[in-house]
Amino acid sequence: MKHRLLVPLNRQQLELMDRTIANGVAPDRVALLRMALRELGPLHGGGTARGRQPVQAAAKESA
Repeated sequence: MKHRLLVPLNRQQLELMDRTIANGVAPDRVALLRMALRELGPLHGGGTARGRQPVQAAAKESA
């Protein structure tokens, strides 16, 4: 499944990304963002939003 993500960055952030790419960390901005998301995901609950649980289908409880 593919996802689209809009990441608004200011000029300073773009310049930092470009310097990081120039140092050979990643081939382009998209790859650098993907790498950052993969590395930060486990630190924030394995891909869930901070402080939130994954959405699951509601199960009927038996009384």
